[in-house]
Amino acid sequence: MNLSLRLAEIGRLAPGQEAMVYENQRITYAQLNQQVSQLANGLINIGLRPGDRVVIALQNCPEFVVSYHAILRMKGIVVPINPCYTSMEIGVIVRDCTPSLVITNTAKANNFLPLLEEGAIVKGIMVTRSNPPGSGYYSYKQVLASGGAGIPDVYHSPDDVVELLYSSGSTGDTKGAMLTHFNLYSNALTFSQMCRMTPEDRALLVAPAYHAAAQTCVMNNAIVAGSTLIIQDSWKGPEEVFKAIQDEKVTFFFGPPTMYSFLINYPDSNKYDTSSWRIAFTGAAALPGELFNMFEEKFGFQITEGYGLSETSPLVTCNPVDGHKKPGSIGKPIPGVEAQIVDYEDHPVAMGEVGEIVVRGPSVMKGYYNREEETMWVMRNGWFHTGDLAYEDEDGYYFIVDRKKDMIIRGGLNIYPREVEEIIYMHPNVFEVAVVGVPDPVMGEEVMAFVLLREGGSMDPDDLRKFCADKLARYKIPKYIRFVDNLPKTTAGKLLRRELKGWINSPEISNGQ
Repeated sequence: MNLSLRLAEIGRLAPGQEAMVYENQRITYAQLNQQVSQLANGLINIGLRPGDRVVIALQNCPEFVVSYHAILRMKGIVVPINPCYTSMEIGVIVRDCTPSLVITNTAKANNFLPLLEEGAIVKGIMVTRSNPPGSGYYSYKQVLASGGAGIPDVYHSPDDVVELLYSSGSTGDTKGAMLTHFNLYSNALTFSQMCRMTPEDRALLVAPAYHAAAQTCVMNNAIVAGSTLIIQDSWKGPEEVFKAIQDEKVTFFFGPPTMYSFLINYPDSNKYDTSSWRIAFTGAAALPGELFNMFEEKFGFQITEGYGLSETSPLVTCNPVDGHKKPGSIGKPIPGVEAQIVDYEDHPVAMGEVGEIVVRGPSVMKGYYNREEETMWVMRNGWFHTGDLAYEDEDGYYFIVDRKKDMIIRGGLNIYPREVEEIIYMHPNVFEVAVVGVPDPVMGEEVMAFVLLREGGSMDPDDLRKFCADKLARYKIPKYIRFVDNLPKTTAGKLLRRELKGWINSPEISNGQ
C-alpha cells in the first residue's frame, strides 16, 4: 500500500465522502481521486516520466493536494518548497534537483523564469488559476483537462523515492532528504492510528503544506483515514481558526506552538463552539510548559506534542494522544520506530544522561539527494543521527535539551544561522557576522545578528534589513541587529556561538534593533 493506492481505494469505497473543503469548494473523494489521475496523466502527456522532479511552490490550496498526489501517482518526485522564498533561495534548490516542471501561481512564476532560461528547469512552469503568461508556461487547468481519468499504468515499489524535502537555505549546504513511498505511508498510517482518525474526523490544514509535519500529520493523515481536510491557505489569525472549528466541526488541528499562543490569548474564543475539537497536536518547536497548562485550562483538554525531522517523514516521538502527557517532553518513540540516546561514540547513555537522539525504522529517509558522503555520515552504524541532544526519564519519555545543530526555529519554521550569515557577509561593509536565535514569547525564537563592520564602514540596522530583503524570506531577516567590536572565539579561531547567547540581554532587543 502507498498513499496513491490508498486514495484510489477510498475514492472507490467511499466516493461521496467529503475529501476537501476550501472556501466555497467541497470536493468528494471520487472527485479528488479523479483529479489526481487526470493531472497525473496530463503530466505524462506533456512529457514527464517516472523519476522526474516537480517543484510545487504553492500556499495551501486544493491544487497543492492534487499536484502532490498526482506526482506520486505518475511516479514522479515531488519537491515542495516555500512559495515565499526569494529567487536566490529558490535557485539553490532548483539547481540541485533540476526539476522537469515547477507548479506555482502567476505571482511567483517570475522567480522561476531565470532558472527556466538557464536550463535548470527542464520543461517549463505550470501556473494555477490563470492563463499562462507566455512561452515556457503551462496552464494547470489545461493540463488537468487533457488527462484521462484512469490510473497511469506505472509500477510502484515501496522503495521508490517520491519526495525531496529540502532544508531551507540560500547556501550550498541546503540538502534534499529523499523520502520513499514506504517512508511517507508508514508514518502517516501510524500517526493516523495513534489519533484514532476515522471518516468522521475533520482535520484543519493551516500550517504550510510544504512543511513535512503538515503533510504527514494533517494532509496525508486525513487521506489515509478517509477523513475530511479543511483547507485555509495560510494563517490569518485565531478568529479564522475558531470560525472553521465551529462551522466545519473540526476535530483535529495541528500547528506550531506560536499558533497555539495566539489561540490561547484570543479574547473572544469563548464566542465560538469548539466542542467538536478533540485533538490539538503540535511540533516543529518546543512547547513551553506554561502554554501547555494554559491551553488545558481554557479548552478542557491537552495539547499533544511530538517531535520529528524532514529526514524521518517526519514523526519520531509523540506524547500519548490519549493518556499521560508530560509538559516539556517530546514523548516516546512512535510504534515501529526505534530511537536511542547515544554518546559521541554511538554507545547508549544511561537513563537521565544527555546524548544525541538516533533513529531507525520505516520512516527514515533513503538518504540525501546527490550527497553520498553526507548520507553515509548521518546514517552511520545503521542509525540516522538527528543532531538533537536529549535525555530519557525513568518512564521512557524524551526531553530535548539542546540542538547539536545551531538551527533557529521561528514560528515552527527552520532557519539555519549560516544561511543568514552568508547573505549578510555579501554586504561590502560587513567584516564578520554571527547569527543566533533569541527567545521570543510568541514566535518561540527570533533571529539576532551580531555584526562586526569593516574599518570605516557604517550602517544602521534598517539598512542591513533592506539589503537582506530580496535575498532572504521575510521570516529569516534578523529582527535584532547588534553592531559589535569583536566576536567571541577560541584560540583556534572557532566562533563560540554559545557565548553569544550571553550577549542577548541588551537594549538592542528591548528596542527592536
